Amino acid sequence: MIDLSRRSEFVVVDGIRVAVRTIGSGKPLLLLNRFRGTMDNWDPALLNALANERRLIVFDSLGIGESEGETFTTVEAGADFAASLIRELDFGATDVLGWSLGGEVAQVLTIKYPELVRKIILAATMPSGGPPEVSWSSNWLEKASASKPSNENILSLFYTDSPASKAAGAASFSRMANPPAAYASQQAITAQAKAIQGFGVNEGGWFDRLKEISAPTFIANGDRDGLFPAIDSIVLAREIPRNWLGIYPDSGHGFLFQYANRFSEDVLRFLKG
Repeated sequence: MIDLSRRSEFVVVDGIRVAVRTIGSGKPLLLLNRFRGTMDNWDPALLNALANERRLIVFDSLGIGESEGETFTTVEAGADFAASLIRELDFGATDVLGWSLGGEVAQVLTIKYPELVRKIILAATMPSGGPPEVSWSSNWLEKASASKPSNENILSLFYTDSPASKAAGAASFSRMANPPAAYASQQAITAQAKAIQGFGVNEGGWFDRLKEISAPTFIANGDRDGLFPAIDSIVLAREIPRNWLGIYPDSGHGFLFQYANRFSEDVLRFLKG
């Protein structure tokens, strides 16, 4: 078991002090986090499984957790920052896993900076607006924006109502250092919610540019995601030329933790394939 309790290191990106942790060894895999997520909100079971073969880089986004700076209000600004971080860490073309809001950032990052991305994994996310079948839940986002979310609140947002899914969610919380959420100010939460809302109505016109993504892409979701339904992942697979698609049963927005072993195996197989 890899020690995930290590202290953060800090790098200066565009003049801003950013908290970073590096886990494992091998080729780098950069993880882009969810709405209001900090480094402590990644499930150690998933990180350990991935770190057996890859060098993971997790970080707190601008104005979140231990990182300084002003939280971005557009997905494009988040992608610009991620590009600057990759350059600062001197990785060259790297692999990227984006979850939820992080998956939106990963799309724009790959479109705008193709030279920095080798392969991408888009987990529980959506394309930017586009056709009428693409949907997202503003009510879900409102519930997720609570200043101090309870375990029960996060459990209902990330997992299904089945006993198996709820048990998986409770087990995931028990593995985290600060479940269900570590520090994010209300100002940061509001800024990130604005970014998601803008992306949801195709702000920036990124939907029409999905076909420009040449990097091999693994698109994955739970079959009952309440924020970004599985149809969103299917549309992504339809638009992005080179893709794998995986839909995981009886799971929601937290499918990647509910199926930590299975998902990590799929990710590693994709990255090696």
